[in-house]
Amino acid sequence: MSGHSDLRRLVWGAVGCAIAALLLPWGAASLLFAAPLALIMPGYAIASAAFARHPLEWPRFAVLCVALSLAVLALGGLLLNYLPGGIRGSSWALLLVLVAIGASTVAARRRGGQPAAIEWPRIQISPLELGLVGGGLAALAAALVLASAPLPADDALGFAELWIVPVPGTERSEAAIGVKSQEQEADEFDLRIRIGGQRVVRRSFSLHPGDERVVRVGSPPRRAGAPVTVVATLLRHEAPADVYRRVKGWLIAPGAGR
Repeated sequence: MSGHSDLRRLVWGAVGCAIAALLLPWGAASLLFAAPLALIMPGYAIASAAFARHPLEWPRFAVLCVALSLAVLALGGLLLNYLPGGIRGSSWALLLVLVAIGASTVAARRRGGQPAAIEWPRIQISPLELGLVGGGLAALAAALVLASAPLPADDALGFAELWIVPVPGTERSEAAIGVKSQEQEADEFDLRIRIGGQRVVRRSFSLHPGDERVVRVGSPPRRAGAPVTVVATLLRHEAPADVYRRVKGWLIAPGAGR
């Protein structure tokens, strides 16, 4: 890319933005580097390669950069979805950098010794306009920081999930009963499982937000193929008389179909 400073800056900028977007621990700062990498750089490289010998006016070229970058994002998502690694931040960054490098290489070869296909106008900004632009960028940065910062939610209501599903490969003779806490803080639960109206399984445990507990139960001895009712009731330790969650299912006594 000798003699094509815009393409060299584009390639190094894409590599730098990809590294910064992946390594920065702050979401807002990472987004500032990911945005040009995703919305401008791939389209600039492709447009430069496509119109290397036919200069475009800068407004049309700028719109084409954004449109082609969006097309790369759409098609790239389809491609990454079928790759073993799937859609991840690292795979996105690698794809966009490879597109920028490949298209820039093609653009440099098509240009030959000619200058860039697009000449950007020289913009003269007064001190007042420069201050307004700086204020706008500062406001944008502040908005990104606020949008990515977690805020306390003192009045938010938590909940807990309770479910029952058959265990695969048991022909519905065993079931897994699970509890997952989405409460705002750690809580203690009592789980009561009644099987066939006779057998009762009790479990008491404490769960932190996001924790999960699974209890596996089986059908009591019955005639082969006979249905067995399973009722799971979840109580909070602080209110043992109030039913918090309840689910109902059926098991099949072992030996069905034999």
